[in-house]
Amino acid sequence: MLGLIATRSVGGIVPGIFDLVEHAEARVRSGLVAYEALLTLRENPEDRQARAALEARQGDIGYALLLRRYIENPLDATDEQITQAAWDTVPDVPVLFWSFRIMVGLGFFFIAYFALAFYLSIRRRLDRHRWFLWLSLLILPLPWIAAELGWIVAEYGRQPWIIEGVLPTFLGASTVSAGNVWLTLSGFVLFYTVLLVVDLILMVKYIRIGPTEQWLVPDIASRQAPPGGVELDRELHPHARPGE
Repeated sequence: MLGLIATRSVGGIVPGIFDLVEHAEARVRSGLVAYEALLTLRENPEDRQARAALEARQGDIGYALLLRRYIENPLDATDEQITQAAWDTVPDVPVLFWSFRIMVGLGFFFIAYFALAFYLSIRRRLDRHRWFLWLSLLILPLPWIAAELGWIVAEYGRQPWIIEGVLPTFLGASTVSAGNVWLTLSGFVLFYTVLLVVDLILMVKYIRIGPTEQWLVPDIASRQAPPGGVELDRELHPHARPGE
């Protein structure tokens, strides 16, 4: 199944983590050549050899920038630092493993739940199964949990990149001060917490009030229509004109 998803074929090869790290290390070394060529072009834009080297390996220059976490000048990196940078391309596997599987599991659960709800609905038995009503209430947070797990898989799983193979996350950090970030975040949290409290108060209030009206179906069969027309119940049709 993973082969079908990843390679669109039944015979495709899905590389493992060690294979991916080996490939990343090769791209780091290739990126160092492109990085050196870029520095050369800054000094001498007419250097054709450097331009050719950059154009041939420009897709790997982002991998060379991974070394900036460990050393100021990537060209001075040791073999150990290059290997370490290659391993940085592997995100936290247990987090992604369980986040993805819980998200998919919830998706299949929702399909089964709505299939059961549809069956009970067409049989007009939704209100006859107390356990189903309790289940419907208790699973309200699950769609939000599934959505958040999806974001974890997407955003955490693409680390260490802001732009895949081009810009590492640690080089894309904002210049905004931490104080400003905390102030803005606190404002959002406070504002939406107030909205949450108001929402809960209103919901509890109207749940306790309960239904205030009951729809009464008139017993039409027991009434006799007057000659020339049908008499309307004035309580159900207060705006009807005489004779209608």
